[in-house]
Amino acid sequence: MFGKTKQPDNTSHWIRHEHILRSDHYECARCHVKKDRPTNACPNCGAVMKSTKSDPQWVDELEMFDAILGD
Repeated sequence: MFGKTKQPDNTSHWIRHEHILRSDHYECARCHVKKDRPTNACPNCGAVMKSTKSDPQWVDELEMFDAILGD
C-alpha cells in the first residue's frame, strides 16, 4: 500500500579466521556456521556468498605466545 516492500537479501559473505598453528576456517556472516573451506553458497542457510572478509586471529594468538614466553 505504501510502496514496494524490499525483498529479503539472500546474500552474505564468509569470514576467514586465520590462525598460526592450525588451519584457517570460514564462518558464515549470516548464520555463523563454520566450515573448512568457502563455498559459493552457505550449506546451512542457503545464502549466496559474495565475498570473503578476513579476521586475523593469529595476531591475538601471537600476543598470547609473547606473554607466555616473556618477550
